[in-house]
Amino acid sequence: MEKCMSCLLTLLSVLLVFNTFILPTESASCCLSYSRRPVRCQRLKGYTIQGITTSCDIKAIVFHAVGGRFICADPAQLWTQSRIRCLKETAMRMSSPLIDKK
Repeated sequence: MEKCMSCLLTLLSVLLVFNTFILPTESASCCLSYSRRPVRCQRLKGYTIQGITTSCDIKAIVFHAVGGRFICADPAQLWTQSRIRCLKETAMRMSSPLIDKK
């Protein structure tokens, strides 16, 4: 009985540590550094903006690339701003109504 109680306490301790320290971390979905190489606009599907949080200590533009990849870019870089403009222009072209020419 004492052996079973000891095993149960150990299991509960492990679960507590796992739940407290491992699950809430955001670092897996957070940019910690910037990509050094520009990416072609044709390879990008969209982007999100990362602000500074407790676990994300840099501002970044997170580009969503073909194949499910994510590229972290410095918002101050000219190539980053160029890709954002390119994505916005692509979205505008896709959402504009077709004009029937007769």
